[in-house]
Amino acid sequence: MDTFRWMSTVFSMILGLGVARILASAVAALRARRRASLDWLPLAWAFFIFAQQLTLWWSLEDLANLSTHWTYFQFLILVTLVLTLFVAAASVLPPNEIAAGESLRRFFDEDGRFGLLALAAFNVTALAVNHVFWSPAPLTFADAINVLLIAVPVIGFFGTRQVQVAATLAYAVGMVVAIALLSPQSY
Repeated sequence: MDTFRWMSTVFSMILGLGVARILASAVAALRARRRASLDWLPLAWAFFIFAQQLTLWWSLEDLANLSTHWTYFQFLILVTLVLTLFVAAASVLPPNEIAAGESLRRFFDEDGRFGLLALAAFNVTALAVNHVFWSPAPLTFADAINVLLIAVPVIGFFGTRQVQVAATLAYAVGMVVAIALLSPQSY
């Protein structure tokens, strides 16, 4: 348990930086609303990333009871999990206030959509974590949800605006199902 406490401190620091980054970027975007054009799509993806950050933080307690002996590989895969989520948080919204005449939609189209690939990478890693730590049978309901949460951001990354809207709505449904059915309800 002591090893996991040390490990969870590292995870919490990275998650905390990601939460701070996404909240600061969201506030900066909202502050710029009078002089720059906002777009709901990147804000929705930022919300999804924020919700995933909180869900992962909540789920860390579940990992604490899994093992008394932790390997470096297990540590690395969990660090990869939180790092991909941090990259998603740092990418989806601009780091500073949008300048006058700029557009949040333009930022998302040019740079922010790369946060979707990081979010997909987070879900790929989450799928791997499920198999490394819980060794479920192949093709479980959790796997199906993870595959959806992997595919939808990738489709949104490569898609047109209409496809991105559909991907955003599909991700919202998948994420609600994942949080409601797969996250620990209490400890």
